[in-house]
Amino acid sequence: MLAALVPSLAFADEVDLSREGRREQREPPHFVLRAEGGNEFAPFGYIGGCFSWLIDDYNVLEFGAGGGFPGLQLGLVGRRLFPFSEGGQYILAELFLAGNTKVDRGVDVNAPQVSPAGNSSLWTGLGFGFEQRSGFFDLSIAGNIVFTSTSLTPHWSVHGGLGIGF
Repeated sequence: MLAALVPSLAFADEVDLSREGRREQREPPHFVLRAEGGNEFAPFGYIGGCFSWLIDDYNVLEFGAGGGFPGLQLGLVGRRLFPFSEGGQYILAELFLAGNTKVDRGVDVNAPQVSPAGNSSLWTGLGFGFEQRSGFFDLSIAGNIVFTSTSLTPHWSVHGGLGIGF
């Protein structure tokens, strides 16, 4: 009877105790395709998308486009990620440059016009937010203070989205 139990013990599962109960740390995805939504000053429009590239451990470059309604909104974003947990969660700081092909965002209608208004505008944003970048999942949300090329009055931007990493 004891001889029948010996082969079953030989095929038992291995247990790795070297990690001392810690979960295995997975590397965040280097490339992410993300569907984005935001307000009028968001870098990728009201509804759009972006391609996110994790250049190194904590620096991200994103570019994308979306509907500015009317016009197309294009954006380029540089992000710095600051990890605060082992699960791929980051606080982010970002700087972006965006523009719309049809709408002058932030034009002050009360200001005297020195030259004729163009048919596009550029703006920059500086902000902070949160990003969950782990496995094949990406979630991002950020808030920014925005300055346009047509006005020095600060504006606000909120944008975020869900993405798939690879």
